[in-house]
Amino acid sequence: MRIVVITNLYPAYIDQPASENTMVVHFFSREWVRQGHEVEVFVIWPYYPAFFSFLPAGRRRRKYSSEASFTLDGVQITRIPFEKFPRLLCSERAFSGASETILEHMKSKPDVVICHRMDPSAPIATEVGERLGVKCLLVLHKSDLQNLDNGRYYKKNAFVRSIENAAGVAFRSEYLHRWFDGLFPELSKPKAVLKSGLQTDIVETSEFFVEKARRPIRRLLIVCRLIKDKNVDSVIRATRRIPDINLEIVGDGPHMGALKRLSEKIGVEDRVSFTGRLNHSETLSRMRAADIFAMPSTRETFGMVYLEAMSKGCITIGSRNQGIDGTIVDGHNGFLVDAGDTEDLVRKVSMIGDLSVYERERILLNALETLRGMTEERAASFYMSFIEDVLRRDESSEL
Repeated sequence: MRIVVITNLYPAYIDQPASENTMVVHFFSREWVRQGHEVEVFVIWPYYPAFFSFLPAGRRRRKYSSEASFTLDGVQITRIPFEKFPRLLCSERAFSGASETILEHMKSKPDVVICHRMDPSAPIATEVGERLGVKCLLVLHKSDLQNLDNGRYYKKNAFVRSIENAAGVAFRSEYLHRWFDGLFPELSKPKAVLKSGLQTDIVETSEFFVEKARRPIRRLLIVCRLIKDKNVDSVIRATRRIPDINLEIVGDGPHMGALKRLSEKIGVEDRVSFTGRLNHSETLSRMRAADIFAMPSTRETFGMVYLEAMSKGCITIGSRNQGIDGTIVDGHNGFLVDAGDTEDLVRKVSMIGDLSVYERERILLNALETLRGMTEERAASFYMSFIEDVLRRDESSEL
């Protein structure tokens, strides 16, 4: 199958730092190429007019505000510059201009156009699909549901039309699927939850999981960007309430200073360490050494970091009614707490500390079994099955 992906959730230049973008969509594309499909990605690269060059983000984005093509893991990628003003939705004219540029660069007609994240990609993908006469699939992320819920997207007809005209709609988690159905209870379209898969080579053996279950619970870990939605403050506050637990915080971000001051203010600075941002290999090593991973974040789309922590034998705590809920089943392969609820987190961490070796082993081995069904290959194959199903349904409806 020939697939065109249009998104701004993708590396836009060679060696782009992971802190600037996510590789989630690329992992699907890369696996499709391995499975024999042809994938061409158009990365929408919003940049600001020269007037905004005084902003650090404005200067960085203008640096790459030109068309460019490169290949990553066999995937052909083309960067499409897209001028816009900060915090403002774009005009229909801007969407059409980007669509025209994509059509000029496109090698051949695809079987399907896929869009990840609506702003600004959905109207562009919809127009490309319409002009080529191929179906468009829309994959929604957390920010999309937020903007649909607060009515922001309804200020532009192009966004509404992209939902109405999509041949199918997919979501990154059950949580987002439920959120969307609450907003569009009567929308009748093929839908699916498309979760990320895990690289099999990072998953530890069952023997390691069994051995880890026998260790005393001493090390608590969180890995994330240090922003408000991650609720790192609640993990620090919980640490104060739980004797003999040391907390390691991996990551950086605008809240680093405030979190350090909090740990000092409540008297746990000797039990809380901040590593700053680490590379992927170093992060996995910290997970391997930790006993519990806890990230009680708010409005998390999915959270690959939870799967990675599970793969390294951490008893993993996520947020109830958020992206990981459904993958983590409370008390079966991990635990769930209310996002940002310190009391709930204290109860769960304390309970884990009181579990028998048998119970900890049961939870860790259940987590391992969950991960075995969530490889990158399986995730990409499930995604492809959804695409094929949508196209078959659409063909049947046209007969």
